[in-house]
Amino acid sequence: MRDESKLLLKRYDHYFLREYNYRYWLVIVTNRFDNVYGFFIESQKKGEAIVHSNELLSLPFASGLYAEVLADLQAHSHLRIVPRDTANLEKLVPAVTFDPLHGHRHSTAYLPTDKNNKRS
Repeated sequence: MRDESKLLLKRYDHYFLREYNYRYWLVIVTNRFDNVYGFFIESQKKGEAIVHSNELLSLPFASGLYAEVLADLQAHSHLRIVPRDTANLEKLVPAVTFDPLHGHRHSTAYLPTDKNNKRS
């Protein structure tokens, strides 16, 4: 087993706590901006909207270790794996348009441009 796989499995065991009423899954991101594969473990408590994400490993494209590390992870874990790619970004939450606690005292929604509006 390679050192990268050992590091990944060590971090996996650290973050996979098997807590009651929690849901866990793995996410593998093909990051085309940084040319790396990112391995993450995500968890969500039942009834909460917040998803906690922890990075397990970042593996460069050029290393050629992706298939071997993935096989070691699948042999160690039976969690669902969700693949993601930065070529197909997903907009999961709407943009914040009003939040008085964090500096958005007025709506930041984009207004349509018209001749009476000085914005252009």
